[in-house]
Amino acid sequence: MDDSIVVEQFKALGDPVRWAIVCELRGGTRCACELSDVAAVSPPLLSHHLKVLREAGLITGAKRGRWVDYTIENTALASLVARVEPETVVA
Repeated sequence: MDDSIVVEQFKALGDPVRWAIVCELRGGTRCACELSDVAAVSPPLLSHHLKVLREAGLITGAKRGRWVDYTIENTALASLVARVEPETVVA
């Protein structure tokens, strides 16, 4: 994974609203309408935060009628964790 992608993902997670969204999605897929309660922001601002997280590759969205269901992208988070974990030194 390119370092610039990692930096963008950490920047996306650095916002308290986006962090709250990601923490909520750890419990499973949520509709945008459910995330609005967690985020406590206006619908246009929620849309912006979701877009930042999608563009960073941290979440995905699937349209269901007029609603969008969001899911955390576990592989992206696992990659971030792997980047900051100390390397195992074999003696």
